Amino acid sequence: MKHFSEDDWLTYIKDELSESKREELEDHLFSCDQCMDVYIKLIDTQAEQLPDLDDSSFTDEVMAKLPQKKARKRTVYQHPLFHYGVAAIITITLMTTGVFQSITGIVATVEASSSMSKQEQTLSNSLMEKALSIFDKIEPRQKGGKE
Repeated sequence: MKHFSEDDWLTYIKDELSESKREELEDHLFSCDQCMDVYIKLIDTQAEQLPDLDDSSFTDEVMAKLPQKKARKRTVYQHPLFHYGVAAIITITLMTTGVFQSITGIVATVEASSSMSKQEQTLSNSLMEKALSIFDKIEPRQKGGKE
């Protein structure tokens, strides 16, 4: 495996390489632990050479350079009271046209049909229980007759 020199890594860190050479170095970094160690050491030494920043003034300077956010006024459609008003109007319209009453009628029909299916279910369960009880009566007679 070909390893790159420290000078190659320094030019990579300073972003002074061509696109193809930079991609070659990046690919090599993913596969070579030895070169990764060299790269990390060089980054640490480069970090030590950077000037120290005064944190309090740096933040203020950066914030001053940022564009100021303009306060934009909400349109009528974006206001929550508009949404509540629309919801209230729709509810009143549905109540006056009888939509909710028809829905309750449908619910009653569905409930009635479900209660009928429960009765049918209990009927089928009772038939099943009777059949099982007949089998239970037949089984002891057969055992008694064979022994």
